[in-house]
Amino acid sequence: MKSDSIIRSLQQALLAWVLLVSWAAAWADPDEKKVNLPTGVKLNYVDTGARDAPAIIFLHGATDSSHSWSAVTPFLSDSYRALALDQRGHGDSDKPAYGYSVAHYADDVIAFMDKLRIRQAVLVGHSMGSFIAHQVASAYPDRVSKLVLIGSAKTAVGNPVITGLWEDPIGLASFQDPIDPAFIEAWQTGPNPIDPVFFAKVLSETAKVPAHVWKGIFRMLLSDDHSYFLKDITAPVLVIWGDLDALFSGADQAALLAALPPGAQFSEFAGAGHNTHWEQPQAVAKAIRDFLAN
Repeated sequence: MKSDSIIRSLQQALLAWVLLVSWAAAWADPDEKKVNLPTGVKLNYVDTGARDAPAIIFLHGATDSSHSWSAVTPFLSDSYRALALDQRGHGDSDKPAYGYSVAHYADDVIAFMDKLRIRQAVLVGHSMGSFIAHQVASAYPDRVSKLVLIGSAKTAVGNPVITGLWEDPIGLASFQDPIDPAFIEAWQTGPNPIDPVFFAKVLSETAKVPAHVWKGIFRMLLSDDHSYFLKDITAPVLVIWGDLDALFSGADQAALLAALPPGAQFSEFAGAGHNTHWEQPQAVAKAIRDFLAN
């Protein structure tokens, strides 16, 4: 009996250790690398999965970083090469004074693919990253095999939330470095709690984004409407949306689907907010995996 108790204790200890290792792997940012691009910026990126596996390139939202995908990629990197970028102005990538347009960001993606000799990739974009993914898929259709848009819209031009944030405080002269931590936390807080360690890293990554980048990307979002070109996308598309998204509404999803070529798939996540991939990372990864398998 005593030996049985010891065995059970050892089994429980082993299970706890396995869970701890799995949890640590899920939140880690392994294999961080940097690459100099001919577009004039050095980008930081996270590279997981087999180098010869089909590539998925993950494009984060405004003021986020590659860390935004660190809860999703562990559920995909067994079958795919997952490449999560710190896009220009974000994370540990270069933060030039200028160059914040959808076209600049899209050209960075193509230059990144060329540098790593990736002929074609799946693109997964969230929010701002989804607009960049739109542009890449429409302007360079032969480079994108499939397209996943999370927390997206046809365009951000005229969006009342983004307009309001530009009017106060982002567009004001008083919006300067360092950015108020309370504003950062309010900006990143959604309707549902997420892992506190993950969220603490989100806040620290957002704090790396200087005021001139905030201003540049909000100008881009409010002025760059490339929705006319959505019809040129040839890759199969999956749209993922949380029905508690406070930035892009259900009407925005209908407009996006109407602008895309026929056949785009739509997956609604009940009870999820704008950052669906933070709140339900395993379910989002499954939706992506199922979409890619078909």
